[in-house]
Amino acid sequence: MTTRYRTQPQVKFAEFRELERRRAETSNTIWAMIVASKLAASTLELTRGSKRTLAEMFPLLEHVARFDMRSDLARGLISNAETEMSTMGMAHAIAFHEDFVKSCLAMLIPVGKFSKTKLDGTTTANAHENFAVASSHVFDSDALALFHLTRVTRNCNIHAGGVVDRRLVGLYQGLTADQRQLWETLTGETFAIPAIGQPALVGVGGLIATLAIQKRLSYDVNIGLQKVIPRSTWADMAAQEYFQLGSKKPADPTALRALRGYLRGGFSALSLTDAELQVAIDRRR
Repeated sequence: MTTRYRTQPQVKFAEFRELERRRAETSNTIWAMIVASKLAASTLELTRGSKRTLAEMFPLLEHVARFDMRSDLARGLISNAETEMSTMGMAHAIAFHEDFVKSCLAMLIPVGKFSKTKLDGTTTANAHENFAVASSHVFDSDALALFHLTRVTRNCNIHAGGVVDRRLVGLYQGLTADQRQLWETLTGETFAIPAIGQPALVGVGGLIATLAIQKRLSYDVNIGLQKVIPRSTWADMAAQEYFQLGSKKPADPTALRALRGYLRGGFSALSLTDAELQVAIDRRR
């Protein structure tokens, strides 16, 4: 999985760059919340022994009245908030990834490989599978299996009172030896099959694994798009992006050379030819 992920280049067209930016922003927001809790706990350590409440010590802190308790009690809650925030972070990341895959599926509608009806029926549970059918792209099976493990863990926390259900246990049991090893590598934790009724804990390791798996699957989606979207459409997308910048017009005699240079910023993986680019330019004259 790692070799394929690192060696095949992605096409970084405008929509994909925006999706990547939003995905990175989501990841940073999740880590910001976790780090903030650590900073808060560290700060409250300085108040050890105090009997005053947070509102008394930090009266200018916004919303402090909603969390007004003694600093020692607050420190205990904040110190244990990491698991809760990792769980919320996992749910947020999975929801965003679903939106990412569905956005890419929408790109297949104009080229006749998908439909609005099918898109309306796409969920987190079948988004990758729908993309695989539409594009004939084979996803990394290990990453996909672990994605569904994180997805059902998320479901347990949202729909099953935060406890492990039979389906999640079944997914754990169904993982291959390689997939279990990969899970250990990504989480930094020993693989263990949970019991039905236990808390469906996530933790920082599970959050790290969730984000890493999604990054690999996002890469797979990009490779699939490269295969299924016609080269003429890619050339049109590149030309549209470039000419929207306004620095050149399609009728400019140096337009081809300028567009070729622009491709190095994101479309180089396609190796579009001058002939293909010229046709795309001519369509805009």
